[in-house]
Amino acid sequence: MDFETKIAALAAATKEDLYDVAYGGWLMKAVESAETLDDFAAAAPHYAERTAEKRGVVAGMPFIGWAEVQVRKGDQRRSLTVIDFGDRRVALDLEPKYFRERA
Repeated sequence: MDFETKIAALAAATKEDLYDVAYGGWLMKAVESAETLDDFAAAAPHYAERTAEKRGVVAGMPFIGWAEVQVRKGDQRRSLTVIDFGDRRVALDLEPKYFRERA
């Protein structure tokens, strides 16, 4: 399945709360990454602060997330969820519980 098909599946699964195909993009801050979910998990212990890691699946795609992370002291604390689209990962400023509440 290609990225466009996967992003359309995510949009449908989330009722276009995160990504709107008609709008043509993300409705929140999103960053694409070549890092794997395991790379994000391996980096997390080095963050200044983080909550417990959560994993799950949304629209058939695995994700990893934290309710709150602070990468470096002095940085803003924020939520982080990373969805694996296969050929790329997308990091969102979103709590992982968002997906559990819609499952």
